[in-house]
Amino acid sequence: MKFSIITLGCKVNAYESQYYASQLEELGYEQVSPEQPCDICIINTCTVTNTAASKSRQKIHYAKRMNPNALCVVVGCFVQFAKEEERKALNADLVIGAKQKNELVNLIQQALKEHEKIDVVHDVNQFKDFEAMPVHCFESMHRAFLKVQDGCNQFCSYCAIPFARGRERSLNHKQVIQIARDLCDRGHSEIVLTGIHTGRYFDGEYHLADLLKDLLVNTPEHVYYRISSIEITEVTDELIALMKENPRMCHHLHIPIQSACNETLQRMNRPYTIEEFKEKIDYIRSCIPDISISTDVIAGFVQESDEEFETTYQNLKDLELSFFHVFPYSKRNGTKASFLKGEINGKVAKDRVARLIELSNVCREKDMHRFNPIQVLIERKQDGYYMGYTNQYHPCKILSDEPLSGRITIEWDRIEEGTYYGKKDVVCD
Repeated sequence: MKFSIITLGCKVNAYESQYYASQLEELGYEQVSPEQPCDICIINTCTVTNTAASKSRQKIHYAKRMNPNALCVVVGCFVQFAKEEERKALNADLVIGAKQKNELVNLIQQALKEHEKIDVVHDVNQFKDFEAMPVHCFESMHRAFLKVQDGCNQFCSYCAIPFARGRERSLNHKQVIQIARDLCDRGHSEIVLTGIHTGRYFDGEYHLADLLKDLLVNTPEHVYYRISSIEITEVTDELIALMKENPRMCHHLHIPIQSACNETLQRMNRPYTIEEFKEKIDYIRSCIPDISISTDVIAGFVQESDEEFETTYQNLKDLELSFFHVFPYSKRNGTKASFLKGEINGKVAKDRVARLIELSNVCREKDMHRFNPIQVLIERKQDGYYMGYTNQYHPCKILSDEPLSGRITIEWDRIEEGTYYGKKDVVCD
């Protein structure tokens, strides 16, 4: 049988889709693109904004239109957040919320056998245990992702994730180590710990720094570790010390700031001030001078005045972060922010996004010039270049007549559009 998967939203969703695909392929199912005929259509949904929810609905309808006779499976945040009548209106054959995702394959087989619609969306207050969803092999065979945490307790005013994924819960550290060992045995040389709120990892015994210490001890010396994203309030002294002392910890942190203006941060219900953020960034850099720190920013949040935006812009310029992921604010019904008056005009928000992206490009090139030679993990070959990312998570393209693989050190000869370029003949020892 053939199946397709449409994935919307975050990197955690992408990870979970890979888990679904690997589980189905182990049973002999064949994955095809959503445009091709198939027997099972899986739509992994997102609900972080009204736009994301709308896209989820559109993709569900698209999948049903492309394959009207296929089993339609809708999973994830959108259906978890939706009311029962909304879920019924989708006319899907199988609906799974934020719980029982690791049973998706069994539920598909049940739906195929019984020819009855199944809805297993539960109240988020029931989510107490972490459901392990290990992916043992990734396409590049170099960088692997390991989901160790789910859920969120932070309740930022613009975000529906706590309602869609439930409260924080983590994978037992012994299971994390076993999955990491398996990934190493299969040839992966970098493991990225990921989750909805990765920095809040806690299994009742271990915090994130404790977990990383154990991983470093229990996996081969050539395997490096990276954290997908972490909040500024969760970058502990223990974690900083570990990154400083152990060369297998990649010197890059992605720390979402969302706004660099205190008044905006307060409306967002973010748990820090810009002064606290700056102080912590300065401390991290004093301990790890060669670290690169990137961030997420929301432009055009409700009631963000011109003065507030200029404050954010100037503070981001002063912080000299390595790059920004910039998003225009998009309302999500049901969140605290959705009840605030003072939405920003769309053109104004778009202009603010453009200015921040331009600043990000400047910051990235400045940060990239700090490093030469650079260490690169080669991930794939494309258009004649071997491509990968540096320890500080900057992209690199290398020309070489000989095959390249693994982690290499190279001197770059130019930077173009935020990418290092180099040649094999200047690879360093």
